[in-house]
Amino acid sequence: MSHKILYLSRIYPNNIVAVNGLWVEGMVTAMSKLHEVRVVSPVPYCPPLPESTGYANNRKILSRSKVNGVEVYRPRFLSPPGYILHSYLGELLYWSIVWKIDRYRKEFPFELIHAHFSYPEGYVAARLARRYNIPLIITEHATWKPWMDDYPRVAKQAVFAAGVSHGMIAASRYLADTMAAFTGEPKKLHDIPIGVNTALFKPDATVKKVPRQILYVGRIHKTKGVDILFNALSLLLKTHSDIHLIVIGGNLGFKNYQKQENEMRALATRLNINSSIEFVGMQPPETVVKYMQQSALLVLPSRRETFGAVLIEAIASGTPVVATRCGGPDDFVTDSVGALVDKENSQALADGIEKVMLNLNDYPADILHKYADEGFSWDSVARRTNQLYDAALSTGE
Repeated sequence: MSHKILYLSRIYPNNIVAVNGLWVEGMVTAMSKLHEVRVVSPVPYCPPLPESTGYANNRKILSRSKVNGVEVYRPRFLSPPGYILHSYLGELLYWSIVWKIDRYRKEFPFELIHAHFSYPEGYVAARLARRYNIPLIITEHATWKPWMDDYPRVAKQAVFAAGVSHGMIAASRYLADTMAAFTGEPKKLHDIPIGVNTALFKPDATVKKVPRQILYVGRIHKTKGVDILFNALSLLLKTHSDIHLIVIGGNLGFKNYQKQENEMRALATRLNINSSIEFVGMQPPETVVKYMQQSALLVLPSRRETFGAVLIEAIASGTPVVATRCGGPDDFVTDSVGALVDKENSQALADGIEKVMLNLNDYPADILHKYADEGFSWDSVARRTNQLYDAALSTGE
């Protein structure tokens, strides 16, 4: 049976940042085949101040548009720069949009809310679910440690949202376990992975592999282990001088991200490896898949990761992966699709890259794609998620 489902997520593609929250958009698009869906994607607003210059692009984001045929409404909400009032962001978001959502519900009488991220979206959605007496599902993408330890008030609100919800989705067992330690409700938690568009991310027999090309896709950030990767590359170049690293990603307009990227680029200069690295910036999925198809392998050297969607995208594209034991990748990176190595260990990372790079015939592209398609396609993720919707809606609440 088809129902009216409302998704609440600040992270969603828009006319300014088309790659923003593609993993959320992928789920919504898949669910739109089963239900009538709409998205509310609140946009932070701050009056023009010297400290709020990063918000300038937000003012250009369209209030309403369609993304892959799904209507997206983007109400503004008051949000000061940085983490000044992070613990009160849930209240700011709720009181900024509640009256707008009241009015929007007359236009689209949604029967269930699915929030992405426990805070602030999950907290706000929990209050809205109680206001309208409808069920709530929450998908979490961010690790709760050390986040909730550092912000006790945020933890309290996230636990409240968990209590109101009919079910919570975690992208990995690692994430589910960390959440359960706070909520005390493991039965409400369901580990359902992030999906992949296997119609886009697939092997292409006409694309020739570059045997010594390594690919990294993600923020150029210490949390992502880019410093470990650069040190590993420095070690590899001593015996494999023809290795070439492609780095896709870059600053999304956040000062801290830019600072970290500058630090990583400075490290590459100190290691004297700039000639072996090509920074190509942010790229659309259609370009990313081409790089994945031609690269020998993709590497994700994170210090912590709740899932690692780029790993599944690479596997679906027929490219093996090297990842660190940092949470999410532990669930699905096996010897048959690549290598899993210890985190924060440049030598272990270099060894893992070398092992995969020298044994590419052990990873047939069609077998890799089948692995991703059977367990991680958006259609399979949608079916599992829909089971939670059915259970929540059948309660009659």
